[in-house]
Amino acid sequence: MAQASDKKKILVYTTQLMETGGIESHLQEFCRQMAAAGNEIDLVVLNAAMTPETEEFYKRTCRWVYFGKHGRSYKRLLWMLQLGIKLRGTRKYDAVYTNGQGESIWLFSRMLPAYNKWVHHHHTSGDAKDQATWGAKYRRTLQAANTIIACSFRNAGDMKAVLNRQIDVIPVFSRNVEVPFTQGPAGKLRFGYYGRLIPEKGIDLICRMSEDADLEDIEFHLWGEGKQYPAGYFDRYPNIRFHGPFAGEAGLKGAIAQLDAYLLLSTHPEGLPVSLLEAMSAGLPWLATDRGGIPDIACDPQATRVIPAASSYEEAKAAVIAFAKDIRSGLVTKTAQKELYANRFSAAALRSAWGDILGLHKQN
Repeated sequence: MAQASDKKKILVYTTQLMETGGIESHLQEFCRQMAAAGNEIDLVVLNAAMTPETEEFYKRTCRWVYFGKHGRSYKRLLWMLQLGIKLRGTRKYDAVYTNGQGESIWLFSRMLPAYNKWVHHHHTSGDAKDQATWGAKYRRTLQAANTIIACSFRNAGDMKAVLNRQIDVIPVFSRNVEVPFTQGPAGKLRFGYYGRLIPEKGIDLICRMSEDADLEDIEFHLWGEGKQYPAGYFDRYPNIRFHGPFAGEAGLKGAIAQLDAYLLLSTHPEGLPVSLLEAMSAGLPWLATDRGGIPDIACDPQATRVIPAASSYEEAKAAVIAFAKDIRSGLVTKTAQKELYANRFSAAALRSAWGDILGLHKQN
């Protein structure tokens, strides 16, 4: 552990933190790992809607935390202006790490005291569909930051082509999950999804599959919450087991342990889905659509399967049937993806990479 006088100071800014999500999981682990490496972290969240447990985690892990909880945009802006004045007058940082997407990132960067290194982390796909959502001030962020990080090589290539600047690649942090897998109901496989419940994550497609007679030997499990899928929504689907949201690492382990395969039938502009990395760490087989950086982590054609994002229902259904058949026959193993996770995506591997890019390592 570094001595107090040697500690580097990092300012972390993110536009929002909700109760669940990939960015939320990454940022928790990012702060945990950077603090464990002997750095001091000040965290600013413009729109904080976390659980009390998550707030307590950040208060324990970071030196200072500033959580914005103002619903109206003008109140958030006023809060940010006041905080920017405070930080400019009282804080100096060795590195600034901004995370996510939004116009406020550029505005906040203009308020800061002098910094040696500004690293911005873009989480989504970076393709044409994603680029269409970039506002003018966010585009300034992508040009002005010292370093831009994408989550995968494909995403970085798409961003570089339009921004005409270097885009570096570091995967997101995820939790290493070791679980004893449980036995499912006799004769049925358990395929499932956990995360945000939005149509873009393939929830409607899973609902349709659950009613398909050709898939009656598969039981579908869902964890999460979303306004478009209120309480009771899944009661109409007898072959879906809806578990609601889970909290913390214990909830994550409990969900993964109940599955034979994870499904991410997404049309969302994915960056590098944390849920797939967590499944990979446990050795849980997965099938996902070809979005963003997902092909970067498909290391085993049996256990990590990618289908075209534009697949029709029948094509996606055929892929799920083939996956189930291979799992039943014993062709799908857990070994290859667990090894890849340990070598490329584990906390130990990423802590060093993030320390390098933020300029936190001592020079000899």
